[in-house]
Formats: sequence, C-alpha cells, structure tokens
Amino acid sequence: MTESEPGNAVYRAILTSMGEGIIFADHTNRIVCVNAAAEQIRGIDAANYLGRDLLAIHSPPARSRIADILASLRSGTLAFHTRPLEVKGRIFENSYYPIKDGDDRFVGTLMVSRDITEREHLKEENSVLRDQLLSEYTCGGMIGRSPAMQPVFQMIRSTAPLDSTILITGESGTGKELVARELHGKSRRSGSPLIKINCAALPENLLESELFGFEKGAFTGALKERKGKFEQAHRGTLFLDEIGELPLSAQAKLLRVLQEKTVERIGGSREIQVDVRIVAATNRDLRQDVAAGQFREDLFYRLNVIPIELPPLRERLEDILPLATVFLSRFAAEMGRPELKLSREAKEALLNHRYPGNVRELKNAMERATALCTGNILMLDDLPAEFRCGAFAAPEAEALRDPAQGSVLASKLDDREAELIEQALAVTGHRRAEAARLLGISRKTLWKKMKRYR
Repeated sequence: MTESEPGNAVYRAILTSMGEGIIFADHTNRIVCVNAAAEQIRGIDAANYLGRDLLAIHSPPARSRIADILASLRSGTLAFHTRPLEVKGRIFENSYYPIKDGDDRFVGTLMVSRDITEREHLKEENSVLRDQLLSEYTCGGMIGRSPAMQPVFQMIRSTAPLDSTILITGESGTGKELVARELHGKSRRSGSPLIKINCAALPENLLESELFGFEKGAFTGALKERKGKFEQAHRGTLFLDEIGELPLSAQAKLLRVLQEKTVERIGGSREIQVDVRIVAATNRDLRQDVAAGQFREDLFYRLNVIPIELPPLRERLEDILPLATVFLSRFAAEMGRPELKLSREAKEALLNHRYPGNVRELKNAMERATALCTGNILMLDDLPAEFRCGAFAAPEAEALRDPAQGSVLASKLDDREAELIEQALAVTGHRRAEAARLLGISRKTLWKKMKRYR
C-alpha cells in the first residue's frame, strides 16, 4: 500500500494514536513502520530505524534467538511470541506476531511493545504486602486475622518454649494438630521426634502396646521387642490426639506414666525412664465426661495444665475469605492450574455458611473447586451443594408455612440481615463503601440499615 492510497492514511492514523509501541517489518525483515509510542517507550528516533533489518535493532547476543523466533512465526509453527525486557530501569513486554494477507501468505512481522513497569512493581509490592500480612497473622500454618485467633497465637508463642503439658480443645477440623506441631517446632525439643498417636483409631487391646511397647514373647506374634510411643518420643513431644476416646483402663496407666515418668512394656518388669512433653487434644467436653464418669478427674487435671481452645470457623468471620484465597493459591500451584478468583456470590456463600467441618471443610471445598471449575472465576455453582442451598435454613423455611410464626420469622430475618452486615463490615475492615458493594446495596441503604440495627 502506497501513501496515496486512502486506506493507508487511516491505518497510519490508527498506529500513531495507539498507546502500545508498534514496529512493523516486511517479509524481508526490513522495518517499514515505527509509531510514536514505540519511539517514546523505547527512547528511539524512528528515522534511525526505518529501512533497517529487524534483527539489527536487537543486541548481538539475542539476534540468533530472535532469528529462530522469526523463522518459526514465518513458517506457522509459532502463533506468537512474548518476552519481557528490562531497559534503563523500565520493564517492557515485547510480543511478536506474524502478519498474513487474505491468501494466507506471510507479509511481515508485527512487534508490539508495552511498558509494564508499573504493573510489575505493583505485583512485587502486593507480594511483599501479602508476605507481611501472612507473617503478622499466621502461626504454624494457621491464618487468623480475627480477634478470636489472636489470643490463641499468643498462647502458642508463650507456651511453646516450656515443658508444661498442653490440652488443646476445639471442634473437629479447627487445626488442633497444627497447634501441636507448632508447639513442638518452637520448643527446645524440636530436634527430637514429635510422635503422634490417635487414641480413637486403635482398638483397646492394641492401644497399650502402642503407648508402652512390649517385650519379645509377651503375646502371640511378639517376635521381637518393640518400643512404645513414649519411648519413641524420648526427649521430644508426644501428641495424644482424641484423648477423650481413651478407655478408662488405659487412662489409669497413662496417669501413672505421667506421674512417675516411667513406662513398663507389656510382658516386661523393668521401669524405663522417659523424658516426654505431653500435648493432648480433644473435640469433646472433658469436664462433662468427668461428671458422667467417662473420664478420670485426676487425669483431666494432669492434662489441663495449660488449655488452648480453638474457636470454630463460624466465629472467625474475618478469616474465611483470606483462608479461602490461600487454599485456592495452594491448590492451583499443586494442580498446575490458574489461581481462581472468588465471585461476589461465592464470597457471600462462604461467609454465610456455618462450617460444621470448620477449616477442613473450607479447605476441601476450595480443593474441589480448583479441580472442577472450568473458568478463572469461582462461581456459586462451583461450591458444594451445602454452601449453595442454605442447609441450615430449614427452621426458617418451616416457619414460612405457618402464618402464626410470621412475626418470629420477620425477627429472624432482621437478625440474619444484621449478621450479614456485620460480616461484610468485618471482612472489609469497616469500609462502608466496600461493604455495601459486597452486599449488593447502596451506601445510603447500608447506612440506614446500620442505623436501624444499631
């Protein structure tokens, strides 16, 4: 196309007005077009580049590699090529595209330059801020910005260097094993083993041999002596998980070991000294079990020297979305998939769920979504059914069928709306504009509702 052709002026006007730097070389690699943005971005004068070979404007070490790329673009084996380039403190993204005519014949190469310095700096700043946030609000792999978790983190940091017995309580899935690992990892015993035994996973007839070990010939099948968990944990930490499931007969023997700091293997007669720190965990209310005669009172007080209680996830609203984001990032890396972003509807569903399975349930939901989601945005339909269908709304649904319960239902709806507003404010750090956007209402409506619910 010549200068006199009407379309040429239009195309050149488009190229001139573009914010991206454009350099075009014809089928012989001769540069025939350099727009103003390319001059500004690259700090060059177009007059010095027009008519030169495209390879000549690259540094000598890069020319052979660029030549291979141009050959691949020309042959069609490469659809396009993008590479970052740092020049004089600025970061550029250079993309090469093959240009073909209506008959699919190669007519030239288009090189597009974009200044991505600010974007890259922003990514770096976000990464630094994220690391700072995680370091400030994490402890032993647990994440907790909520006020409910800060005393827990402080208790872990304060008691980890001690040898005192710790009793960790909390619902299933709240992270009791993570606490035990952090207590051991930050203790003076960290160089010795952390030995775990699940008191609920073994039948009663095997539990004692697992805890205390046995001598050769102690019973049928005991072909050689075996150390129990106490001996294996010598100078380290013994984590007694699900301690509330320990049978009463084993409780008495455990109490003796804790008092005397010695064990006697099954079939043996010698006392073996053990130096072990005890960390126990349970999802049961041991005080109630003591009152019901299901757990020894003296053992309870032996274990309950320093209690650490983990709050359920439903009481940690500020932690739900950060936890979900961390899980999505982790599973995306493990599966080699792009990291999913949470849609507004998905965020609302996550915040509204009651989490009977606590953090473990949220983690499983994010793993499932990462594996099955077909897009880049995690939508409401990508969550498990119990997150979407309001599994905990049955009492309200039943009340709706009974007109006599109308006032009660209205009160419950008000309570629920007030709770959602509190959640949105907590998640956004009490920034009303963001909270209103998250709730899908205007700032004025949010202000009125806040005033109504005080």
